Amino acid sequence: MLHAAHMQHDRQTLPVAQLYAILDREFKLRRPAECTTCAVPLPYWRKPPDDVSANWFIGTPTDCPHGCHLLVAELLAELWTRYDIDRTPVH
Repeated sequence: MLHAAHMQHDRQTLPVAQLYAILDREFKLRRPAECTTCAVPLPYWRKPPDDVSANWFIGTPTDCPHGCHLLVAELLAELWTRYDIDRTPVH
């Protein structure tokens, strides 16, 4: 019997631009009002390290005195469980 974590994934597969739009929107909604300069790094495809991980990652965010880099880490933890990047070529 398979462990529940190794069963079917319920992630939605999105084009990378749509995933970035979600990351950007969520970041802007949660970003501390004191910070006006930080942005979420772009997502990119990567081979998942195991059968249960998402197929994407982002660049390293800049350390921010207002905690934006911590917010980005929280967003990743939340959104990695929901989305994968679609690698189907666009014609």
